[in-house]
Amino acid sequence: MKNYYLGNVRRWVIAETPVKDDLFSGEGKDVPEILKKLLSQRNIKNVGEAEAFLNPSLESMVDPFVLEGMESAAQRIIQAVQSKEKILVYGDYDVDGVSATAMLVHFLKSFGTEAEYYIPDRIEEGYGISDLAVEYIGSRDYNLLITVDCGITARSQIEAIQKLCAENGRLMDIIVTDHHQCNPELMPEALAVLNPHIPGSKYPFKNLCGAGLALKLIHAVGIRLNCSDEYKNYLDLAALATIADVVELTGENRIIAKFGIEKITKNPSLGIKALLKASEIQRNQVDSFRISFGLAPRINAAGRMGCANCAVNLFTTEDEAEAGRIAMELNQSNSKRQEVQEEIFNDAVQIIEEDTRYKQEKVMIVYGGGWHHGVIGIVASKLVDRYHKPAFVISSDGGKAVGSGRSIAGFNLFHAMESQSDILMKYGGHEQAGGLTILTENLEVFRERINVYAESHISDEMLVPTVSSQLEAAEGDICLDTVKIIQRLEPFGEGNEVPLFCYRGAVLQSKKVIGNGKHLKLTFGIGSRKADGVYFGKGYLDPGLFIGDEVDIIFTQEINLWQNTEYLQLRICDMHLRDSALNRNRFIARAARQVECLDCDQNWLYNGIIDKIISSDDIVVNRDVLGIIYKYIVHMEPKSFSFTDLFVHARILENKTQRNINCFKLFVALIVFDELKLIDLNLESDGKYSITLPGNVKKVNLDDSEILDWVHQAAQGFI
Repeated sequence: MKNYYLGNVRRWVIAETPVKDDLFSGEGKDVPEILKKLLSQRNIKNVGEAEAFLNPSLESMVDPFVLEGMESAAQRIIQAVQSKEKILVYGDYDVDGVSATAMLVHFLKSFGTEAEYYIPDRIEEGYGISDLAVEYIGSRDYNLLITVDCGITARSQIEAIQKLCAENGRLMDIIVTDHHQCNPELMPEALAVLNPHIPGSKYPFKNLCGAGLALKLIHAVGIRLNCSDEYKNYLDLAALATIADVVELTGENRIIAKFGIEKITKNPSLGIKALLKASEIQRNQVDSFRISFGLAPRINAAGRMGCANCAVNLFTTEDEAEAGRIAMELNQSNSKRQEVQEEIFNDAVQIIEEDTRYKQEKVMIVYGGGWHHGVIGIVASKLVDRYHKPAFVISSDGGKAVGSGRSIAGFNLFHAMESQSDILMKYGGHEQAGGLTILTENLEVFRERINVYAESHISDEMLVPTVSSQLEAAEGDICLDTVKIIQRLEPFGEGNEVPLFCYRGAVLQSKKVIGNGKHLKLTFGIGSRKADGVYFGKGYLDPGLFIGDEVDIIFTQEINLWQNTEYLQLRICDMHLRDSALNRNRFIARAARQVECLDCDQNWLYNGIIDKIISSDDIVVNRDVLGIIYKYIVHMEPKSFSFTDLFVHARILENKTQRNINCFKLFVALIVFDELKLIDLNLESDGKYSITLPGNVKKVNLDDSEILDWVHQAAQGFI
């Protein structure tokens, strides 16, 4: 409610990109203006790039052999296939690692090769090649090891594996495929290292995920074995991983995602088909959003809850019944993950709400005993969403604690942990996410010190969440034709976000609470047109919205199909009253607060009237208004409210009485009534006010109120 009336909870950033007119010269003259804007925002530099973006082609994929080491890797795999050697694929427990592992194992097995896989346990081993894995691999009789989505910093582990193999009198070749950033000092010695981030790499596209690199390796082997189209069978898994790993959906990733989604809708692999059924997602509904929030969480849940192998088995089995059974198991794991996650989240919120120090601290350090390590990262993300502060969620077990952190824009979490390295046993990550291990006895020290660090690295402005839009929409931009233009930009994701529009001055024409009170269905007047909208998760705003409100909205446009007819629907991302109303409300709120402490600056009030932020009548509190307000609060329920709620109550009174009753007058009335003992007004510890009506109310003389007299004197010069 506070954001709707005051506009100070989320900061709007509206930054339109100038249209590159030269991009659309010649054959581009008939390109719709809205499409010109959208392409310019995506840094499309010429007509050729525009064509490649709007019409991706598999033929535009970079030759896999441009990637350094690919020829050696492909030839070694071919040798292993032809010689029936034993191969181990070493992966990771997230969607990217699981998908990449399954792709390679399935591909190798299709040639009759004996291919096995190893996924480290998230809790016991963690990311990368663990010590347990070194022992396991070094003591087995594998001829070839291929890592996917890991290994680029595993120099010591790979050396240890090779040493163990040598001690056992055998040799094992190793191929490393990894998309993470390189540290030359930690890069392993291997037969081939496939990574576009290797210093000096000439591979033009740097943003492939682990499964994207696995797809390139499969493509390369297929080319050399005269089955160059074989990689297309794995586009669905590669797309799943590409979208889930939140890599930029540009360049090759855009091609993989587009054709992978197309394969899912037309001819998905057995495992994805089973997962769609378990998720109750229709094939023709699949898009990047449903992959991110429907399919990916179920795969990730397997790794989080300790059974990533199940996900690999799902994508490698040839048995439809087994695929269906595993998909249901993943569904159950995801449900269990949600339960555990919600329980820890609620515990964390309770800890934060009951400890007043968190309100002043810029980084939240919240910890509890025995919290599940597999979900604390998600809980940290949810806390950041709720409080818009960096958060570490830490599980303490005996003398040691393990934590996961998430950040806000502009605060480098890795550098923050680095500044506390002397009290951390282990830490790692990047700007927006990271993990750590710390002695339990040092948790409060860590909390105190990282907040000292944050004081000089997090400004107050950084703690205000932003909503960004690149398009100031005109009335004609809000229509079904625009939606169909937007659809040409799919699939959406990192680096190619769904276009967010801003429209100022929409008139609220109708409202309805839907979804058991959770959501709002709204109708807006957009100039001479009407547009329906849905505002998810904002059902609680209903009492504060009034028909006829002029509002500014940020939204996406989509098609709502009803009875085989297409209708325009706006998905509201943020909404508040027009800037002029916000400025008036902020001014009135400040004036009310000043009256509370009898410290109102008359010159400031005068300037507000001269500048037409408020009118002189906005600060006049007379006997009639006080009578109306008193009758209202006697019957008002509940008698507990935030300061922002006063705007809603004032609007109700204003509409009912057709009198100018605002937040200032209502608040002045309350403190006057409290002064005269007509009510008992208290400010509670949660920041809300409460009203108690005394048992025996005696008749009072308003002239006895010093506060009312002070208000009258302050307003005297403006009447």
